[in-house]
Amino acid sequence: MLSRWVRGVGWLAVVAGLGCEPGVGPFPEGQRIISLSPSISRVLLALGVGDEIVAVDRFSRDLPGLEAVPSLGGLYSPDLERTVELRPTLVLAVSSAQQAGFFDRLRARGVQVEEIEVYTLEEVLESFVRIGQHVGRRPEAEALVRRVRGELEQVAASVKGLPRRTVALILERDPLYVAGRGAFIHTLIETAGGENVFSDLAAPYPRVSLEVLAEREPEIILDTFLDPARGAEAEEGVRRYWRRFGWVQRAEPFPPSAAVLPAPDLSEGARLLRARIHPELESP
Repeated sequence: MLSRWVRGVGWLAVVAGLGCEPGVGPFPEGQRIISLSPSISRVLLALGVGDEIVAVDRFSRDLPGLEAVPSLGGLYSPDLERTVELRPTLVLAVSSAQQAGFFDRLRARGVQVEEIEVYTLEEVLESFVRIGQHVGRRPEAEALVRRVRGELEQVAASVKGLPRRTVALILERDPLYVAGRGAFIHTLIETAGGENVFSDLAAPYPRVSLEVLAEREPEIILDTFLDPARGAEAEEGVRRYWRRFGWVQRAEPFPPSAAVLPAPDLSEGARLLRARIHPELESP
């Protein structure tokens, strides 16, 4: 199990799409939306419905504009009674076995709950439109997708013709979890001019051994195992950890949120990847 990573999934959510059927609506005046994931909250803010959010998970409180919105607790421990008391017209939440009972109890009380789960880049972009449809902002969501696609195309164009350097992106060290072909970050690595050494593994976040990682001989290891609040100290800790292994060519810290948060600023993650994979492009 991705222990540290899953504990942080409230703000590093790996899921941000939701199933909906054609003809969703009509949309009530003055919707009362509850978001239980920062990835969802970011999409809602980008779509301009922040003033309709009546409660969030505790991690979403860190987002600008949601600091004063009531918190219902952690991703896997929201307050049921408080949720019902807020009379939400829509609850958007990460789909998880841990929360299945919570969702069932909400639905039994007449609350509309939409569970969210996507992994690939295309699923993430599609989810923006689906979320927009649920909150009556489909045109804005489609415009958001066009913008993100355009920004990613610009990143891809900037590395055209450059050597594709092999990359391993680390999500957890012990046990060792990496980004596989099924994760949106895999596509961002390719967009930024890299080649994921675990592209043959279909799972989004497969578990591998250190020996297998060494055999893949990545030119660059990007490690998300750091506390951003510790700044340079945490970044140096990443480099120090990997220097212990003689086969490591280069290891760099990488912001965990950029690696696993499927939010509207995906292109920023691609630019950060480009800076690690092709630092020569960042030189003045």
